[in-house]
Amino acid sequence: MKFKCTLSSMGVTWLERFVPIFDKMGKELSVLFTPETLHLVQGAADSGGLELHADLLVKEAFDEYKIASNNEDKIAVKLETATLYRVLRGLVGSEATHIEVKLIKRVVREGLSLPFLNFASTGLVDIAQDVPLGGPLNSRELSDLERIVQANVVNVPYWLNLDRHATEGAHQAAERFKAVGPRTELATTKAGSLHLATAKGGSVTLGTEYRGLPVLPNAEDQYARGGVDDEDLNPAGAAERLAEACASGSAALVAVNTKQLWKGLQGVHTNPSNAMIGVASNRGHMELVFRYDRQTVNGPDAVGLFVRVPGEIDEDMIFD
Repeated sequence: MKFKCTLSSMGVTWLERFVPIFDKMGKELSVLFTPETLHLVQGAADSGGLELHADLLVKEAFDEYKIASNNEDKIAVKLETATLYRVLRGLVGSEATHIEVKLIKRVVREGLSLPFLNFASTGLVDIAQDVPLGGPLNSRELSDLERIVQANVVNVPYWLNLDRHATEGAHQAAERFKAVGPRTELATTKAGSLHLATAKGGSVTLGTEYRGLPVLPNAEDQYARGGVDDEDLNPAGAAERLAEACASGSAALVAVNTKQLWKGLQGVHTNPSNAMIGVASNRGHMELVFRYDRQTVNGPDAVGLFVRVPGEIDEDMIFD
């Protein structure tokens, strides 16, 4: 098993964007290296119920890249998120211009060697830093990570495309909801509307609606969008529009944990250009796909952050 690479300045920039989000979610982070892609992954056990991963094409993150293993040249490891974040801050602070990363083993005491991810950089000062690893992970554990990566963007009939303003607004709404109710009901409509509501004591206590959102794919967009700002909408109008969408079968509903929704929407702190939100056809989960301007340059697969928020039992849905 061999792994050695030269991390590009763009790769450092992307990791510095993504790792703080994973650090907020949980203490451990899994890293999956494949011949073409780097994946940062957290499963439900590590993140408090969410499944999330950030994906980077090798050509986007590395100047040089060599990998070899008996598992289709794939390598997976687990590490402490805070330690990786500390190393990244050190690389940025030292204005590192050349960063070599390799998988090594060091003797920590007589008869015991442990794996590390070694970062050796040159810049204002030359720095060598080791990140302790769990692993390399076995083939079953690696397959579990691949399952999380491959599970996104499936079973979602259509998506709403939120610009940066709407994404920030949804995150701020979820933050307000945390002080009101533990469960948030979320609905998307093919007319380009996003509805969020939480309840306390059985009745709607706080809710918001965003209209005029692009619907993807375009074939699912049922109505022309008016670009109405949600501040101009009254609650009755929003409720009536949603009821009509539900009755016509053009709405998708899901109930989620309010704190998990808020955590998932923290992806807005990675400075995305937009975010797509969609509800699974079986109400089992909702998904967020954060997208970046860089994708218009190097293609849609260059980089992305994906978050899956599990659905809760939807008995007595307010929206229904």
